[in-house]
Amino acid sequence: MKFLRYQDYLTEAQLNEIGEGTTPFDWKRKGSLSVDRGWMTTMSLHDKGDAPGRWTELPPIIYEFSSEKATYQVKVIGNFTRYVHISFNRKPGSPKPQDYNLCIGVAFDVVGSEKEAITNFGEQFRVITTVTDIIDSVIKEIEEWTWVKLQEIHIAPKMEDDETGKPITQSKRGRLYLEYIKKQGKRIPGDWTAEIQKDRFVIKRGKWSGGSPGQFIQL
Repeated sequence: MKFLRYQDYLTEAQLNEIGEGTTPFDWKRKGSLSVDRGWMTTMSLHDKGDAPGRWTELPPIIYEFSSEKATYQVKVIGNFTRYVHISFNRKPGSPKPQDYNLCIGVAFDVVGSEKEAITNFGEQFRVITTVTDIIDSVIKEIEEWTWVKLQEIHIAPKMEDDETGKPITQSKRGRLYLEYIKKQGKRIPGDWTAEIQKDRFVIKRGKWSGGSPGQFIQL
């Protein structure tokens, strides 16, 4: 999620209330491209003899929603790679492993802006709740396909000019996103971990640990 601005007076109490009782705006998908009619079609036609570890980009799926002050466009991008399964003592009747791993990234902006816009309309909680609702819908669609497994969700907040060079958790937007991820990340089925990287948060499948102190957060 990108390009979100929130007021300097945002308090710790407000951060603790993130996602609590906030109603998302009504949203809709734009165009014919979707997880099933687009991404899965592309992946099903992919050459399974392709070397593992080579990532292939998928076209973005576009969503829109409007408030009284602006119309927002959300882009969900994807990249996939072939999964190679080495079977050790696989039990008879156990589920077949996936054919592909998938990673997604999410960004949003104000429709009609000539460049990356930073929204500042006093509706930041409802906007981010709506984007989260869209992500939740996309994840549920992906989970319906047993031969694909979502592995990572990338969220990269845009930094203010005066925050350049700061750790992401010391930026205004990064701090907001992290609190939201910690609260709402539990909605994703299965075990997931949020990794704090230099310029983004990466929600990774499984339980991760190690690294520098505070690098991994169990969801």
